[in-house]
Amino acid sequence: MRSMHAPSPMHRPQTSARRPLRLHAAAILAAASALAHADARADDAADPVFTLGSIEVEGTRPDLDTDSQVQLGIDQIRAEDRQTVGAAVSLAPGVYVGRVGARNEEVAYIRGFDLRQVPLFIDGLPVYVPYDGYVDLGRFTTADLARIDIARGFGSLIYGANTLGGAINLISRRPTAALEIDAGAQQDFSDDGDAIRHNLYANLGSRQGQWYGQLGVAYRDQDHYDLPGDYAPTAVEDGDDRDNSDSTDRRISLKLGWTPRDGDEYVLGYNRQDGDKGTPPYAGSVDGVRARYWRWPYWDKQSAYLMTRTVFGAHELKVRAYHDTFENSLYSYDDATYTSITRPYAFRSWYDDYSNGAAVEAGLQVTAGNRLRLAATWKEDVHREHDAGEPIRHFKDRTWTLAAEDTQVLAPGWSLVSGLAHEARQSLQAEDYDDGSGAIVDFARSDNDALSGQLGVFYEPAADTRLRATYSHRNRFPTIKDRYSYRLGTAIPNEALSSETADHFELGYMTQIGDTLHADIAVYYSNIDDLIQQVRISDDACSSPPCSQQQNVGKVRAQGVDMGLHGGWQTLDYVLNYSYLDRSNRSDPGIRLTDAPRHQGFASLRWHATPSWSLSANADAMSGRYSSSDGSQRAAGFAVFGVSTRYRFGQAYSLSLGAHNLTDRRYAYSEGYPEPGRSYSLRIEAAL
Repeated sequence: MRSMHAPSPMHRPQTSARRPLRLHAAAILAAASALAHADARADDAADPVFTLGSIEVEGTRPDLDTDSQVQLGIDQIRAEDRQTVGAAVSLAPGVYVGRVGARNEEVAYIRGFDLRQVPLFIDGLPVYVPYDGYVDLGRFTTADLARIDIARGFGSLIYGANTLGGAINLISRRPTAALEIDAGAQQDFSDDGDAIRHNLYANLGSRQGQWYGQLGVAYRDQDHYDLPGDYAPTAVEDGDDRDNSDSTDRRISLKLGWTPRDGDEYVLGYNRQDGDKGTPPYAGSVDGVRARYWRWPYWDKQSAYLMTRTVFGAHELKVRAYHDTFENSLYSYDDATYTSITRPYAFRSWYDDYSNGAAVEAGLQVTAGNRLRLAATWKEDVHREHDAGEPIRHFKDRTWTLAAEDTQVLAPGWSLVSGLAHEARQSLQAEDYDDGSGAIVDFARSDNDALSGQLGVFYEPAADTRLRATYSHRNRFPTIKDRYSYRLGTAIPNEALSSETADHFELGYMTQIGDTLHADIAVYYSNIDDLIQQVRISDDACSSPPCSQQQNVGKVRAQGVDMGLHGGWQTLDYVLNYSYLDRSNRSDPGIRLTDAPRHQGFASLRWHATPSWSLSANADAMSGRYSSSDGSQRAAGFAVFGVSTRYRFGQAYSLSLGAHNLTDRRYAYSEGYPEPGRSYSLRIEAAL
């Protein structure tokens, strides 16, 4: 049975141009609440961002939030040629991109927290996989997005349960004109001139009076990628073309909206993501690590949803309801020929999952200086799995949350944000398969519940300067996999797992000096208890020793600094990000904490040589990181560089040329899984 199915990154940039910080408490006190909300809704109607899909810790007016999360705009994502969500989110300070090599999944870590603890949302709707809480960010393209919101530790409780370390929310676009069209095509080439990847996308939008519609399509196909020229061949990888590195992704998004009056909005939407991929085999030299010959014939996800917002004077009511499905298959082959499935470790496995969910949120303007939000969320996850020749096993969880979030103006320039949420998870069904008798039996089941809360003080001494001090207590419930996976016969289940907990403390400073400098610096400390970790137990309990069990034994401390700087001077634009992360395993220092490096930096410089022509250079750098908890696997630190040039033909068309991994550096996010060598790209874009 398969047990593991497995322009600048700054604080609150705009999608097209830089702007100064917005006024907060002073503006709140300067206007009556009803008039303020009317103005905000009028501005919202002209916003190309689908703001109904945004979930933020807001101020006492809906257009004045607390600046407690990072936003990445689509212009900066495209300027840096970040075609997948995993590549895009790494532009934000405190977010570390990675790759789960054995599953060929693009992942991200926010201040050391993985995607189980920092779930992915699209327009506020959860899209992570029900079984294990993960999602492959490499399967999600960025072409139809307006921006990406990233909450780091202190984020809105309205997201619901399991946001232990934050949340990633992909915000789609919304048309503001009668006809909006943008499209692009990109071809990537290897160092020896082979066509290795192509990418196509198109977005069509129209607003007709009270109605609007948005359509987005994207197609991304990779034949393979080339390894760096100095790569030394191994027993399972001969170099040049990376074995089994092909992938294909197709995406379509639809949205139909009705805005009968200012502030009211009613939307029906549909997202579909279809993909297939290979998994490049382990190519390292660590003894005991076996190469896996895996292919994923399909990796398909789709969501249908309804979102509404109805205003009542200064108050509003929001409703979200959705149905999300996830289907995939995994074939494990005998060897690198990918033709036979006969050996004990080879199998064919299928998942067929779905989630139903809903959320109701009320925003109440209690006084001119006090905004209260009340929310209830509900989500029901169904996981169905089986291997070839075995019956289907069923698992079902229900999760719900009741949350309150309040923002209070204390005095001119001062505001207080507080929140409290009760979260619960119920295990409704969990089936086990006895391969000896061929019978389906029930696992023992248990439930979880927890309280989450947060408190933040925000001070604005001037219109261009803001300070914050925040505290947040968050939880994550164990997933179906955490509780019931046999891990290919090497583990026994533990249905009694408790929730993981984390306490986050942060001090932040943000300032802007005209267009020359925007700075956001955060110092944080996180204390994690009851972390779920693998514990060695008696080998007699497992069919394939060494034997382990998932238990709540982990205690981890994480502390660090995130810094983002960006600005411009005459014809130059610059970006400089730096993140420092210090994590320690207080429960067992001998177990290494994996995948998030201690140091990470990003730099970008763009020269606007003429109004139509620009030249850019960028660099990504990371220190080394452990890829295994015993320390035997470690990926070395690296720095990779890229250059590009772009020429605009009028206002509608542009042509871009780029080189990635310019020095053909040999590097890896996970030991034994080398990343692509030097490549080149040609991109044509049009916006009408």
